[in-house]
Amino acid sequence: MNRKNSLSKLLSLLMVLVFVISLSSGCSGNKKVNSDNTGAESADTSSGGEASERPKVTILTNINVDTEGSDVNDNDYVKYIEDQTGIDIEFINDTSSVYTQKLNTIMASNDLPDAVMLMGDTQRSDLARFAEEKMLIPLDDYIDSYPNLKANIKQESWDVTKYDGNIYAVPFQRYDSSPYMTFLNKSWLEALGINPETDLVTVDDWYNMLKRFVTDDPDKNGQEDTFGITATSSGTHFTNFTFLDSFGAAKAKYVNGELLPNYILPEYKEWLIFMNKLYEEKILDTNFIVDDPSTIWDKINSGKAGAFLWFWGLTEYQSMGYDRSKLVAVKPPVHKDGSEASYVYSSPNRHMMAITSACEHPEYLLKLWDWACSEEGGIFTFAGLEGKDYDLDSSGSIVLRDDRKGKNIGWRQLTLGVQLPNVDKEPIYGIMTQNFGEQGIHDLMLSNEYGSYDDLSLYCPVFNELLKYDFTKSVQEFTDKAITGAIDIEAEWDNYVANWRKEGGDEKIKLSTDWYVNSDYYTGE
Repeated sequence: MNRKNSLSKLLSLLMVLVFVISLSSGCSGNKKVNSDNTGAESADTSSGGEASERPKVTILTNINVDTEGSDVNDNDYVKYIEDQTGIDIEFINDTSSVYTQKLNTIMASNDLPDAVMLMGDTQRSDLARFAEEKMLIPLDDYIDSYPNLKANIKQESWDVTKYDGNIYAVPFQRYDSSPYMTFLNKSWLEALGINPETDLVTVDDWYNMLKRFVTDDPDKNGQEDTFGITATSSGTHFTNFTFLDSFGAAKAKYVNGELLPNYILPEYKEWLIFMNKLYEEKILDTNFIVDDPSTIWDKINSGKAGAFLWFWGLTEYQSMGYDRSKLVAVKPPVHKDGSEASYVYSSPNRHMMAITSACEHPEYLLKLWDWACSEEGGIFTFAGLEGKDYDLDSSGSIVLRDDRKGKNIGWRQLTLGVQLPNVDKEPIYGIMTQNFGEQGIHDLMLSNEYGSYDDLSLYCPVFNELLKYDFTKSVQEFTDKAITGAIDIEAEWDNYVANWRKEGGDEKIKLSTDWYVNSDYYTGE
């Protein structure tokens, strides 16, 4: 009798143990998740499961857009994504302008999230540094299992995410050649009789127009209270770049046997002198050095600015209820030789999402990003949620609600981390047209026509030997001081270039040049 009771107790304990282990498996399961959901065996990530049953991933990100007062971890959008993918997502969100500092702090800790967003001017060097330190995992062996990522992201976008020949991140590929576009105040053009298609060709044409925006009382209020062009405190990163390529100062060049970055070229000095002229004559808004993007829209809508450079989508502007039809998108002035200039962007990608070595199951994150690159994910990104952002008409077509057009696209993009980059097919194209209107689609086409990349800088490898140097700080400081007249550009230029070369620049030039002359990009010029 005692023996029978002992055996019964033992069996009961074994059953309890099996049950506990099954509950704790969650994100520690061994089964790989197939993103196309065909024949996938994973109860852990099935759609519609209770959140407590789902595997959890943590993502360090930078959701730095208006979220309508909602918590990034508790809102209808993230709940929908979790339901569609069967994954519980926790964001560590840093919206500050020093996101990279937060990134570095977390990566230096012993408590890594499962994934991190790499963004900004340092994203490629950050990726290289973290990959070199074995803090990121290579993804090459995974990509073939995720059909939407493989089919919809271009090879050139994947190439940017490589270090030492391996892919270390999933790129957020843009759907435009460049996001940049310069906009002009339409009523001022009409008041001054300026036709941008025929009257704005050269840099001199633009200077004369911007000067008139200041001196000719374009708003007809009898006061000298207007300025030609405005920008923000991040202006020397991009919002002052309307003229950069027009001066031939936006791309690296091969000069006298050396591949030189754009910011030490003589053409860059010429651009700085021109921008300083605009600043000194109060054509360039002198507050640009302290203003930030949160204040620029009210300033533009106030009717006191004649021109500005931003993203062609103007999503922030439209989200605030401002009227896009008051603005005219224009191409940049031509080069000195009369050839077309462009709006040069740093990459085909906005940012990239990397999986850290702390992540036990990369397949969950890859499933999330693969869904983002599907048609269903694209509809969510650009249309939002049925019943909240859009309705279906009698034919089943998506009809955006009037007060939701252009709203929260950036929020949804950044929540997913990756987007469907192909927007030229239905139903996405129709949704885009509803969001941005015919004028917005025109501006998108214009950005595609006049957008480009600095290919040599973009595809030149990030060299491990250079990771110890900061090549941007001195450039940024010199650029700010030059534009605002804090230094004499002519007198200080040679010292600036010499110091940059001495602080790692010569090593960068040598490594970059060696790569270039042995690459497919080499033309002998």
